[in-house]
Amino acid sequence: MSLSSPELSLKQRGVLSHLPLRVRLAAAFVTSLVAVLTLVSMTYVAVNFSSKQSNELQIAGAKLDFVNDLTLASTALQLAATRYVYLGHDSAREYVTNNIDLWLNEIAACRERSCLNQERIDDVDTHLNAFLDAFNLVATSRSDIANALISDFANLRVSAPTTNNTVDYPGAGQINSINDHISTIEATLLAYFVTSDSQRISDAEAHLDELKGHLASTFGALEETQNTAVGSFSIDRLENSLYANIQRIRSYAYLVNVVLPSEAREMEYLASNVAAEVHEEIAALQTSMQSNRQNFYVWVFSLTAFVLLLSIPMFFWLLNSVTSPLKNLSAVFHRLTQGSEEKIIGAELTKDEIGDLFKAAEAFRRENVRERELLADYRELSRNLESQVTERTRELEAKNAELDHIASVDKLTDTYNRRALDAALSAELERANRYQRPLSVLLMDIDFFKHVNDQYGHLTGDKVLVTLCQKIKENLRASDILGRWGGEEFLVICPETDLEQARNAAEKVRRAIEKTDFELSKNITISVGISVLMENATVESLVAEADKALYLAKSQGRNRVCIAPMMLAPLHAAPPQ
Repeated sequence: MSLSSPELSLKQRGVLSHLPLRVRLAAAFVTSLVAVLTLVSMTYVAVNFSSKQSNELQIAGAKLDFVNDLTLASTALQLAATRYVYLGHDSAREYVTNNIDLWLNEIAACRERSCLNQERIDDVDTHLNAFLDAFNLVATSRSDIANALISDFANLRVSAPTTNNTVDYPGAGQINSINDHISTIEATLLAYFVTSDSQRISDAEAHLDELKGHLASTFGALEETQNTAVGSFSIDRLENSLYANIQRIRSYAYLVNVVLPSEAREMEYLASNVAAEVHEEIAALQTSMQSNRQNFYVWVFSLTAFVLLLSIPMFFWLLNSVTSPLKNLSAVFHRLTQGSEEKIIGAELTKDEIGDLFKAAEAFRRENVRERELLADYRELSRNLESQVTERTRELEAKNAELDHIASVDKLTDTYNRRALDAALSAELERANRYQRPLSVLLMDIDFFKHVNDQYGHLTGDKVLVTLCQKIKENLRASDILGRWGGEEFLVICPETDLEQARNAAEKVRRAIEKTDFELSKNITISVGISVLMENATVESLVAEADKALYLAKSQGRNRVCIAPMMLAPLHAAPPQ
């Protein structure tokens, strides 16, 4: 359909010729003035918007500086904590506490001015406080362990038996060397405290066994000689002190080697994620600024062309009215504002500036069509990005599940580790107390497992542990929870199990292990201690009673099941035939 009519143009040209020239000039001037004011207004808006985005870019840069400083601070805090742990420098301790206080204040200020996402700020604040708590606990534990070692072994040396050096009889030198053994064990524990080398535990146990041998060989001399002073010395006391200090040092090593580094790594991870988000924000702002600059130049050019194309027809209007093409042009732009995509064909009928306006309208129409196509492409791209984000989220959830499994399972035996056992026992104890249901705990220990490691090596010992766990699983119920308590000790949580059922289950496992061929020159046996849920029981008391029962089984010859003394008399398993 044609949008211009020459006949209508000629008809209306006569009507317009009756208008005064000043009216036409005033109309042309007003039109030009409106166009210029529009151009100035658009320029002001564009400059103001660009200034606003520049400020946003500066704010984003400040965020990035804050996050980068936090990353460097996390690394420096970890290094200072390591220096204090291994070298004991008080300056490192002051550095950690002062800098964490400083960063906590910085984070509080950041939260007030909303410089970062509030959830991110809360996460960083949480991990900083956790790191500070763990570091303070490390410092306290370091002092407590050192004091405990000095106090325990000083008392042991005071209570150690001695002989009258003026009397010479067989075994006197071995009796007087007890203090040397005590000092050696103390030095070995100090070395384990400093290096966290588990071999030091074996060395301390070896010294303890050597001391036991010396005492056994010289016990007769202690009874027959009048020049000896046994005092309050007890080898059991020395052994209890040894293992109590080993447990303290293990807890300290866990804080140093696991808790502190994990909190520091978590802070670095959070800082790197926030840095990535800020980088994306900066990139988006830069892209937006570049696009706005381009649009600004397009606007200036378009408005300038509009002013020129509008002014020229106004001056030619003084000679020849072109109301009909202008009317048709008005109709075209009206349809364009309504979203019409109809091709504009009025430009072919006029060869003047009005025709140029028709061409500009056609270009505007094509630009609108192109923008709609770009918008459709953008929506398709957005859908694709959402799909990719969903996929990445699923992958992240799968990785998190895998990490949870790794954190809860002992790598060698594929059973629960100590951390998972603690959580499971707490949950089962709470459930049993809530519903008044029975609950039993079995604590198992491999008899003479150290001899297996010493005679066949640790690889064979690991195979024995794996095979033993498989046999235990085969003889437990699906509801029972098996985990590695530590070394060659295993803990079984038996929900809905009373004392008699626990004893039967323990005997079943013990007999199965006794009959299992571990491809060694001697059989592998286990000792089992049982404790059951009683009134006011706690996780610690359940495990402690099971440990007492296990100690009773060991003292009665091993390869047997015993019940905690406070619950029932020990139940002796028949010795193997």
